[in-house]
Amino acid sequence: MNISDFISLVLPSFVLCHFDAIKYDISDSRIDIYLDEKSILPLDGCQYHSKGFTPATTIQDFPIRGKGVYLHIRRRKWQNIITKEIVSHQYDLTYKGTDLTEEFVAFLKATN
Repeated sequence: MNISDFISLVLPSFVLCHFDAIKYDISDSRIDIYLDEKSILPLDGCQYHSKGFTPATTIQDFPIRGKGVYLHIRRRKWQNIITKEIVSHQYDLTYKGTDLTEEFVAFLKATN
């Protein structure tokens, strides 16, 4: 199974629309999935130059087969060519005030 097939079984389509799976690691206790934002320019009519990625943010998702699942997400940084301002896309991937995905929090609330 290639990485794309595996990741498509694990992650919501929203994530796959905006991020590329770079790699994954599986150990006895956890699954780590590394995601980089796709190269999608901001849609405000300005011109931008890529400035690499933000440091990775780690989010905990649903466990799989008793293993914790951790998403390591890097967003792209873009520099406005005229103003030199650095911008990044913002995504609501976690439940407010946590490092857990919204779907995982909803599941935990439902089981309580």
